[in-house]
Amino acid sequence: MAMNAARAVLKQRQTALLICDVQEKFAKVMFDFDKITVNSAKLINALKLLEIPVLVSEQNPKALGKTIPEFDISGAKGPFAKTNFSMCTPEINKELNTLCCGNKPEAIILIGLETHVCIENTAIDLRQSGFEVHTVADCCTSRTQEDRILALERMRGIGCHITTSENVIFKLLGGADHKEFKNIQKLVKQPTLPTGLVPKL
Repeated sequence: MAMNAARAVLKQRQTALLICDVQEKFAKVMFDFDKITVNSAKLINALKLLEIPVLVSEQNPKALGKTIPEFDISGAKGPFAKTNFSMCTPEINKELNTLCCGNKPEAIILIGLETHVCIENTAIDLRQSGFEVHTVADCCTSRTQEDRILALERMRGIGCHITTSENVIFKLLGGADHKEFKNIQKLVKQPTLPTGLVPKL
């Protein structure tokens, strides 16, 4: 029990954000893409304030376009072009080894699409490499809600933490005495947009 609780912790200098393939050509075909974009942009902006390193991939960008302009990826590593369904290419794995102040992160925050393809395959590879994986459910999507939900269930089954954008933000913030608390507070005043994962009561 104590060991599982320790694994769920996120520490500022030991955590990285991976943004997987959130590209222009996907905008019209993904479930709740607009809501996922808003939630993800808030998370990215909050993690930038918290100085969390970011790594970005793009699936076949010649065909599928660049990362959407709503995401501020200035200062991020990449974007790295890929054709694999996992982000864990040799080039990206090399970057991961030094992503956190010259060291390998302990925990990875994972967002993007598609949940049942590139997100899930990335999560599997990261878990096999010993990383703690926090898959942010309200920042991941697929073309169908069924594929998305079942992929999140499978990732939970292999030991990923299925979480939300605000949960991640507040875990990293740690407390109201953090120097960025007021700036983060401004960001989270906008409620996270629901994407149909929790049934209405």
